[in-house]
Amino acid sequence: MRKLMDRRAFALVTMVTALALIAGACGGDDEPAATTAAPATTAAPATTAAPTTTAAPTTTAAAPATTEAEMTEPAEEPMGPTELDVAMVMLGTKEEGWYATFIDSVHRVADEAPHGLTITLEQIEEIPYADGERVIRDLAQTGDYEIIVAHSTYSDAVAAVKDDFPDILFAFSGSGNEPTGGNGYWIDVFIHEPAYLAGIIAGAMTQTNHISGVAAFPFPNVNGPLNAFIDGARFVAQQLGKGEITFDVAYIESWFDPATAQEAAAAQIAAGSDMIYAERFGPFAAIEEAEGVFGFGHFTDQLGLSPVVLTSAVARWDAAFMDLVDAWYAYTTEGVAYDAPMERIVYTSMVDGGSSLGEISDLVPADVQDGVAQAEAAILGGLLRVELKTDPIE
Repeated sequence: MRKLMDRRAFALVTMVTALALIAGACGGDDEPAATTAAPATTAAPATTAAPTTTAAPTTTAAAPATTEAEMTEPAEEPMGPTELDVAMVMLGTKEEGWYATFIDSVHRVADEAPHGLTITLEQIEEIPYADGERVIRDLAQTGDYEIIVAHSTYSDAVAAVKDDFPDILFAFSGSGNEPTGGNGYWIDVFIHEPAYLAGIIAGAMTQTNHISGVAAFPFPNVNGPLNAFIDGARFVAQQLGKGEITFDVAYIESWFDPATAQEAAAAQIAAGSDMIYAERFGPFAAIEEAEGVFGFGHFTDQLGLSPVVLTSAVARWDAAFMDLVDAWYAYTTEGVAYDAPMERIVYTSMVDGGSSLGEISDLVPADVQDGVAQAEAAILGGLLRVELKTDPIE
């Protein structure tokens, strides 16, 4: 039987959380400050044909009626591009959260038909970094794609190719890249804020005061949500008088190894953990075999993957992709030069559309859900600032 939180106590917790963290700074020592994404641009104004003038009459007779055929039709607006073809190069497969969430964002943007465009996406999977330059160059040489997104640490490949194809917009993402400038855009999203909200649930519901995470590598993108998750859990537990929360993380040294991730989660459960942040696929299988243990999804909304999932910290690339589309459209229709900043373009907050909290399971008590909603509103309203910590967890 879970120990439910008192509604008034939880409301107090979220208010105290907001007041305590209002001055907290977003950003960490290992990450660049967020840069301003390329501003949305508009197409060049349509040109207007010179008005037709009528010569002065030489007689006083009434001018003959102008027939419909003689009327001058207004000039049509110049047509901009109507189609945008995007290629996406992936180290892994489209089912993995890192890639799936970007694909979902492209589809959402495509549904909106920005600039009247029909947007299509082709996915090229399982491309090793060593083959990145060859694959990206081959895609560019086809002339079939206006935007090529290398969705991982492919900055070296983009740097080697982009100058040979100045009309194509290239993009890459994630930690470990180097900026290229020009027509090579380094984009990223951080999901520490929804991970903090997930941590509030973990801290409220844990019965063992031992929570954990299973993750890939100790990289900044990985560590940010893990640190926020434990911060949310520890603060809430402290306010509720639940005592000290212990936390450990297993880095499996792989982006995709469900078997190893499952084993790591099983070991954590054996050590007493009852709330596990699954930064990689695999832990849910181990959690399903345990009693009273729950998991949290990462990057995509994974509530439907397993009955043990309580919620997920979700990445949203919609704003990032839309800014790429705007930059390409401005270049194509107005000749606005590509001018990628020499730093990462980071969508660091739920406020700028870089992340969101996924659906919450009905297993989470109503009072806890209410408190999470209050904390989320505080983040969106600028009252709650969740610190971004990117150091590895010891």
